[in-house]
Amino acid sequence: MAPSLTGGMEFKRALDLARHGDLEGARAILGRLQVDYLRLCEENDALRRQMAEVARVLDMAENMEFDGQKYWLLEDFKKKGPFCQVCYDREALLVRLQEHDKHWHCQGCGNLFLKRRAANAGKTGLRSVLGKTIPLFGD
Repeated sequence: MAPSLTGGMEFKRALDLARHGDLEGARAILGRLQVDYLRLCEENDALRRQMAEVARVLDMAENMEFDGQKYWLLEDFKKKGPFCQVCYDREALLVRLQEHDKHWHCQGCGNLFLKRRAANAGKTGLRSVLGKTIPLFGD
């Protein structure tokens, strides 16, 4: 139930009731106003937490770098990661990739990302394409 937007009028009504000797009526109104006030305080706190979380996510998004296949987080002038492109793009989750000899593996979605081979740098054709990091999407 949303708090009453006529709180100012309710305070005046409680004051009028108290002046006319109806203390129980005034207490009842003040009790309802107190409940509304506490509800508003809780809602305000929740909204502040949500705003802080949105600000944190936006700040993090500004510090993400996409290398064409996976994400890196730039923090304090250091590159952290890599993180799964699929998990980040689909669900905004930063899932760190596990490094293996020839690929990176995502524990979250199970995708594999082939490592680039330094020996293929600068070559053209199929060999250079295969040397780049490529996600292998699976079921």
